[in-house]
Amino acid sequence: MIDNSQEQVEEKIIEVLNDITDTLEIKVSLDTRSCPGLIPGITSQVLVTVMGRLEKKLDVIIPNNCYIFYDKKEKKQLNIKESTEKLVKNAHYEK
Repeated sequence: MIDNSQEQVEEKIIEVLNDITDTLEIKVSLDTRSCPGLIPGITSQVLVTVMGRLEKKLDVIIPNNCYIFYDKKEKKQLNIKESTEKLVKNAHYEK
């Protein structure tokens, strides 16, 4: 678990996603209700890249078995707010 606030992490996720969508020339408006996995042109490989960038920006480690943008149990794409909750719960600081 990390001690960054929910709001800080949400802002970083949106910032990284905006950088990537700008690079890919995907026009989209993002907020905490947006589901990154449902954005046309954004693949799971792109979202893995987002997670790697988030690790660097937040200075944390996201476990390899934790894909923050999807809930396996409920079989649904998570929105940014839900993804943030999952990241805060599962990520940890480097030892």
